[in-house]
Amino acid sequence: SKSDGNVINPLLIIDGGNNQKVDPAYGADVLRLWVASVDYTGDVCIGTNIIKQTFESYRKLRNTARYLIGNLADFKPLGTEGSNAVPYDDLPSMDRWMLGRLSSVLREVDTAGDEYQFGRATQELLRFATADLSNFYLDIAKDRLYISAMDDARRRSCQTVLHACLEGLSKAIAPILPHMAEDIWQTLPYEKPTESVFEGGWPDHLMEFEEYEAEQWAFVRSLRDDANKMLELARTDKVIGASLDAAAFVYAPEEGVARGILEKLDGDRDLITPSVKSNGVDDLRSALMLSQINMVDSAEAVSEACGEKYTSTTSSSTSGCIVGVKKADGNKCSRCWFYDDQVGKLGFVNNDICQRCNEAIFTWEKKTGQKFEKPVVEPVAEQPTV
Repeated sequence: SKSDGNVINPLLIIDGGNNQKVDPAYGADVLRLWVASVDYTGDVCIGTNIIKQTFESYRKLRNTARYLIGNLADFKPLGTEGSNAVPYDDLPSMDRWMLGRLSSVLREVDTAGDEYQFGRATQELLRFATADLSNFYLDIAKDRLYISAMDDARRRSCQTVLHACLEGLSKAIAPILPHMAEDIWQTLPYEKPTESVFEGGWPDHLMEFEEYEAEQWAFVRSLRDDANKMLELARTDKVIGASLDAAAFVYAPEEGVARGILEKLDGDRDLITPSVKSNGVDDLRSALMLSQINMVDSAEAVSEACGEKYTSTTSSSTSGCIVGVKKADGNKCSRCWFYDDQVGKLGFVNNDICQRCNEAIFTWEKKTGQKFEKPVVEPVAEQPTV
């Protein structure tokens, strides 16, 4: 009770205390997020550690929005002059799946809000921002956004999805985090559909996307988890550094859907554009963020290529496949950091890049009229020994 002193003054959370290092100012949104996240049907707990955890959830949502905003600087949505958005029917499977997930999340948040289950709505938004966006889609999107040519279809289709996710996320958090939602809306890098996030109502148009090949992408995510476990072992032993230093060997049993999905998502061996075997998005190399993917006919072939230590077992696999990793073949492209057998053999002016990156540079030079100059990397001075 208040007389026992076991309460916290809300203004202490919002404005902070006299010692800001001990009692920082979290702002009203963090307090509102805590209120929305607790189960009000029972006893409610609050304390310094709980508020710190709530602040970390707040930062996750804010950082996700900042990433989305930062990658839409040259994007023009549908309905605006000179739009470079990609129509839904032309989107790759991964992008349609992501829009389906967005709609599912918005429907869940809308239903939870109508039933006054604010904790359920908050958890759904945090799960979407963390598991679906940050840990999977946005991690894969870096290659499409940073490496592809400016107007490449795989980049514009990704921006189309990011635009939908940004507007859907800002509208969904607005009732709980109004200041953050309005901050997001006022920094949209394109012409805003309304002056304020609170105008225009709930984004019903973003709830209309149906689930798309959900089983396929659920399998890919589980396969990615299996590969990441093996990558961590190889990284610990300094066999590889980043995930792009690695190649994967995968065996899928003949029974089940795994083999069919793997064959469907089997992409080109070399880094080329335009892609021949896939659309450059719906392939395992892009989804797993590994330089090479090799599908083999037996579990023994995986362990022979990668070694038993870096090969998963049936009991540890979540995808049902046997996955192994090893150092990738070929040379490292200095621009995208993927390894490719053709790097250094194609006779480009910049001969340490892959064909895909060379095409992106050529497109940029043609569009801007500027000449690409490779940055000069200053050598690191040797430190004197003591």
